[in-house]
Amino acid sequence: MKIRPDRAIQHRKRKIYFGRDPLGRRSLVIRPGIEDRQYLTLASVSNGEKGYEEVPADKIFSISLSDEDYQIQPVSRTTISNHGSFAVPKPLRRDLPSLDYLPPTDPLSPIWEETVTKYIAHLEESVSLRTRDIPRHVSQGPNTARVSVMFSGGIDSSVVAFLAHRHIPLSEPIDLLNVAFENPRALEADIHPSKTKKPKRQSEDAHEDEKEAKKYSVPDRLTGLTQLEEFRRLAPERVWNFVEIDVPYEESTRYRSTIEQLMAPARTIMDLSLAQALYFASRGIGFIRKDSGEMISYTSTARVILSGLGADELLGGYIRHRNVYKHAGWQGLLDELQLDVDRINTRNLGRDDRVISSHGKEARYPFLSMNLLAYLSSLPIYLKVDPRVVAVEQQDDISSDAGANGTSDKGTSTVVHGLPGDKLLHRLAARRLGLEGAAKRAKRAMQFGTRSACMEGTKGTKKIKGVELLGGGPEV
Repeated sequence: MKIRPDRAIQHRKRKIYFGRDPLGRRSLVIRPGIEDRQYLTLASVSNGEKGYEEVPADKIFSISLSDEDYQIQPVSRTTISNHGSFAVPKPLRRDLPSLDYLPPTDPLSPIWEETVTKYIAHLEESVSLRTRDIPRHVSQGPNTARVSVMFSGGIDSSVVAFLAHRHIPLSEPIDLLNVAFENPRALEADIHPSKTKKPKRQSEDAHEDEKEAKKYSVPDRLTGLTQLEEFRRLAPERVWNFVEIDVPYEESTRYRSTIEQLMAPARTIMDLSLAQALYFASRGIGFIRKDSGEMISYTSTARVILSGLGADELLGGYIRHRNVYKHAGWQGLLDELQLDVDRINTRNLGRDDRVISSHGKEARYPFLSMNLLAYLSSLPIYLKVDPRVVAVEQQDDISSDAGANGTSDKGTSTVVHGLPGDKLLHRLAARRLGLEGAAKRAKRAMQFGTRSACMEGTKGTKKIKGVELLGGGPEV
């Protein structure tokens, strides 16, 4: 949208307001007039042109049309909104557990059972709202997928996919978009994992055969296939289209400039790693494996893509949350989660929106529902996450001598069998839904699960960092 002086005088209030949704789920960029300042530009995409900036999502902005320089003024959301509770995320409840509070045990207490039930209800309502009444495009057949899921096989995408299954007609398949990159650096590391050990002698042909066999066996592909089996066991009546989207190194290189233009003004190496995964996943071109093992070409026609993004911020799913607890206890963890909620609107969702919508598709985020966020904010922190709880397989690494309550001398517990304590409420909900495998899986970042990160390895002897700008230098 270009705002010109000759048209501005026709505006009755002589002001234009603009802004994004409070969580920043949709893209909006701005480029002020540069030379003669005849106009400024507001747009959903920048096409890689210089001078564009991401519009912050924490405020609404106004432009006075009486001002030839188009000075932009911030306006508080609560000032202009009639729905203050939805204008900004609610602050987290500040209750802390008592000193003698014990981790949850199996069987769960009534308060935990009730909380799990309510959490599933809120999340399911969010999924339902994002999957109902999706119009069918003229190019889609009557029994083709209208909904797809950005699918890694992790707990977040698995819960979203399974709840979507409960609200989509059984006549329609659900497309599970699983992307894998050919990453030369990672392939060499897999075949020759240690520089100190002498690599096995093998012929050049054998070496190439091994690389070919492992080319797309990335972590997200392996967990995705495992979770697919659980889905088919729990919901055999549903057609689950597991779309294997394999991206050769040559193809990712060829599309790099296109992706950089789409993601701009985001411009770090990490931005590129994530944008590449989103670009090829949302494009939806891949293969489906038949029961016979035959691979057939498939392109997802689903216009809506569900994403599990947001669960880690709302429910304490990052490793740093456990580390903060170790150093600062419950108070430090609560403060860190409040920071995460406050910063959701800066999480580069605008970048993701620009990349995904380039294929004519829309990303929807069930965890980033203002209703769900308000509910989770009303819960005390100890009913969402408990860093003292560790998975059974982790216990030997922490302590071999647990006390009578299942608590070790380092303050850890295995009392909720098999589940780690990060996103504990979410994991208990997944277990209640029957997703036993997904409930136990550890978090893995998309760029590492798909192996879209560090495909070029290093610049000389210097290790490349994700915060570096494309072309060199750190982000400022």
